[in-house]
Amino acid sequence: MNKNEDSKKSEVTKNVEYADVNELAASVEKTMADFLESMQLRDALTVRIGRRTSQIIRVGAITVSLLSFAIMYLTASLSKDMVRMVDRMDEISITMQSMNTSMTSVPAMAKSVGTMSRDVNVMTQQMHYLNNNVGSMGHDVNRMSSPMRMFPMP
Repeated sequence: MNKNEDSKKSEVTKNVEYADVNELAASVEKTMADFLESMQLRDALTVRIGRRTSQIIRVGAITVSLLSFAIMYLTASLSKDMVRMVDRMDEISITMQSMNTSMTSVPAMAKSVGTMSRDVNVMTQQMHYLNNNVGSMGHDVNRMSSPMRMFPMP
């Protein structure tokens, strides 16, 4: 019986081992299926991230291109305006030089105006005296003509 029992034990042990191996194989198979699924999900996410990154880079490159064109336009416009400003500054410089030439005669003109003012004051005084003298002459003429008034004039 001992042999029979040993054989039963051995058969049970084999069944237990066989069940454990089957269970282990099923567990490994399930794990591998889960791993495969997660790797496929990872690949899908990687492709999605790559597409999105490419799209962002394209939009960024287009934006940088547009901004560089705008900057070139603004630089050209600024350059054109600076050329116009330089031309205007040249005109102003010429005008200022002629004004400087004209202004050098201003002290002489101021002196002449001062002399003219003094002369006009002298003339005013002389006119005042002349007015007084003419008034006196009118009085003297009236006195001189008083004998003539006695005779009737036709």
